[in-house]
Amino acid sequence: MGIMETAAQIAAIATVIGAAFSYAVLRPLNASILALKDAVEDMRREMRESNKQRQALEVHLAEVDQSVRSAHHRIDALEGMAHG
Repeated sequence: MGIMETAAQIAAIATVIGAAFSYAVLRPLNASILALKDAVEDMRREMRESNKQRQALEVHLAEVDQSVRSAHHRIDALEGMAHG
């Protein structure tokens, strides 16, 4: 058996081992990475939506606060007129 035949056999064995490693280890890892990527993207989407909702609530709260202040001002004025 010559050096070329031995090298060819080693290369063939390495190829089979590499293919098995790729199928058994790398393929599941890649699938897990893709699943994590999708989960992170979903969370980012939910965070963006939550931020939009929070901003809308902040605007609404500011409007309600202003309305309450205005109502208190009117009530104070009416009380002043009633007692004054």
